[in-house]
Amino acid sequence: MDIALTSGALMDISGEVSNNATWDEYIYFAEAGVGMDLTGLSFQLQFRCSGNDTSASLTLSTAGGELVITDDALSNPTILAINVPYTTISGLSGDYIADLVSKDDDDKITHWASGVVTFRQSPIAF
Repeated sequence: MDIALTSGALMDISGEVSNNATWDEYIYFAEAGVGMDLTGLSFQLQFRCSGNDTSASLTLSTAGGELVITDDALSNPTILAINVPYTTISGLSGDYIADLVSKDDDDKITHWASGVVTFRQSPIAF
């Protein structure tokens, strides 16, 4: 099933995350092969237990500091960096519906991506 097509999102999102390690990942935004300027956008990455849930179990955001707009190699703000300590995600296990959304200065909300992200219980120790 194509989650993005059934959710109205522009793209699919999927993956696996170890819930006992820092989640450090980068999302590059581009339009027609050129980096997209993310200036003025606020982002949220929301996780729901099921597609029927109307509220998120966990929300990561630029306001909360877990998501940060970062410059690319040409000093353009085109990257959304995810940096989440394991203490924030250690209680998550299994499949979650994930939605990446942004809001601009005019309150326009864009639903960038939707899909399933799996949090794996990883018995790592440090």
